[in-house]
Amino acid sequence: MLNFTMAMLPLLALIGLMLIFPKWQRRKKGAEQHKGLRRISLTTKTFRPGKGGQLLATDYYFDEEHFYEIQIDVKKSVPLSAITRVERDSIKVNNRSFWIVTYAADGQMKQARFRHNYSLFNTDFADFLDAVKRASPAARVRELNAFSL
Repeated sequence: MLNFTMAMLPLLALIGLMLIFPKWQRRKKGAEQHKGLRRISLTTKTFRPGKGGQLLATDYYFDEEHFYEIQIDVKKSVPLSAITRVERDSIKVNNRSFWIVTYAADGQMKQARFRHNYSLFNTDFADFLDAVKRASPAARVRELNAFSL
């Protein structure tokens, strides 16, 4: 019985570290001043009808005030306060969910769909969800947990 307990101790310590480290890392990063944009997505191919129906590489970023959609030659910004909903889509690719950001722009509701880049050492996507909650308290923002990744 003692051998089993001794064998399980490192495993339990590792699991505990995995649960605590991302929050600790986010608190540490939050204390720093972030300069520039923080990427929250994996590169996604987006259909852009104005360019002859091409699929263009699209990346999504945020800072303390705006959410950005950046394609090769186009940078579109949306204030975080204009975001009304951030939710997980039911579609998964390579065991990673798509997320949908719904926002109001020019009197219309628009959506951005992307796969997040959250990992143990990169918590920018979780920080984005917190920034949306702060900027737009009425927005419906899905909680990020092990089951919604």
